[in-house]
Parts: sequence; structure tokens; C-alpha cells
Amino acid sequence: MENSEEPMTYFRHNGIIFCSQLHSVERLESLKDANIDPHIPVLLTYPKSGTTWMQQIMSLILCNDDDSTKAINLYERAPWMESVRYNFENMDHQLLTSHLNYQMVPNCVKNKMLKIIYVARNPKDVIVSSYHFHKCSHFLEEPKNFQDFLEKFVEGNVFFGSWFEHIREWYSHKDELNILFMAYEDMKNDLRSVVQKVASFLNKKLDEKTLESILNQCTFKHMQENPKTNYKSVPELFDFESGSFYRKGITGDWKNHFLVSQNEWFNSIYQEKMGDFPLKFDNM
Repeated sequence: MENSEEPMTYFRHNGIIFCSQLHSVERLESLKDANIDPHIPVLLTYPKSGTTWMQQIMSLILCNDDDSTKAINLYERAPWMESVRYNFENMDHQLLTSHLNYQMVPNCVKNKMLKIIYVARNPKDVIVSSYHFHKCSHFLEEPKNFQDFLEKFVEGNVFFGSWFEHIREWYSHKDELNILFMAYEDMKNDLRSVVQKVASFLNKKLDEKTLESILNQCTFKHMQENPKTNYKSVPELFDFESGSFYRKGITGDWKNHFLVSQNEWFNSIYQEKMGDFPLKFDNM
């Protein structure tokens, strides 16, 4: 990854906010006809929903906990297909990652042969995590305050657009895709079961020793301290004096940030937009 002195600027494409340090219209448009090996799975998430955690889980399962693979930075093991920082079609990777909505992913991703894992998270925790992430990121605008960020999130005027539309859109196409929906909260509650379910979906068998090793390497502490997963190798993207790429890694932290009035307001909007949505989140 090359160092970049490019100033932080946003642009809209298909109504979605992107960042010029990571994306370009040309890259986003060229993705439509991108060629992806149907045997390479794709991880899909809305930002701050457990992406890095699931990247680690999937990559360790796919390489069978191989040491040579673990020596590679996680963002190279599982590159973002929409990022201008990677030419994933010329990279040796095990899986691809994307925050794109259904309309903007490559057409080949919609082929049922390709395996997709979608990780969803309680939107209140997504908001809090994203709010702090903006503070330590060089490529995202620092929020004025939590109230302002909350309003922008609800309106979809944030990085990668509306959370509500992102999850509803992907879920509405679930019957046309080979897709496994996972919840961040389940990863926190029972990581062993999640790893086993993901391995089964990827048609990988793990012996007990490999499973235990993967579980140990997917703890918050291990990933926070591991130079291959903690993003400290890319200081041009993050200001580690202002915050950490891994902040808390917990569920329910929204209760430490939302005022009662903010929570009531968000709940009313959530009920209006998502009241009929089949997937439910813990600690709402």
C-alpha cells in the first residue's frame, strides 16, 4: 500500500458517499464487469459491522491456519474490491471484501455459484463504532458531535450510504444468492459456533486443534496486538494518537452514548423502516 498525501474529499456516486482516497468513479464503474473466480467467497458488510473480525475468521479457515498466509497483512488476504488501493484481479487472495450495496457489486457476485457471507450488527452499535472510527481516520471527516453524526446516519448521508437500505436490499435478494447471514452479536456470544458454521458454509473441515488455534487468533486482544491485523502498518490512513482501529469490540456500547431522547427518536425511525424486517438484533 502506497503512502498518499491526497487530501480527504468525498464524492457521490449512485447517490452513495465515497471517499477519494479509497475510491474513484472509474473504479466503481469498472467493477460491474469485473471477473471474480466463483470459488473465491465474498464478505459483505456495512462499515463497522465486524468486517475485520470476519475477514480474520474466513481467511484462517480458508488457509487451514497456515503460517505463511498469516504472515500476510489481513487487508491483502481479503482485499476490498472497490478500493483503488488494490488491483484484486492481479492479487493472490483467498477472499474478497466489500461494503457495496447490491446494485453496485460486480454482476458476477450475483451468480448463485459464488458464496457470500453478510455480517449484520445492531445499528446503534454501528453508529457509535463509526462515530469513533471517523475520529481516528485520515480519510473520513471528523464528526461535529454525536447528535449531528446520528442525524446524518439516519438520513444515509454517511460513508457508504444508508444502513437501512444496505441490509434490506441484500436480504431481499437472499433467495437468489448463495448467502449466509451472520450477526455480530452471535460472534460475541458464541464464536466457536460461528466459526464452525462459517467453515461448514465454506465446505472446510476443521480438526479440534485447528479450530482452537483459529479461535485464539480471533480474540479482540490478539487482533488488536497482531501487526498483521491491527492496521498499524498504514499510518497514512489512521491517526493512532486520536484513537484505535480496535476500540472496544463489545455489544451494547450504544447505551453509553445515546441520550434517552436520541434513543427514543432512533427507535421510532427504526420501527418505521425496519419493523417488518425478519432479522432481529440483540440489545436494541
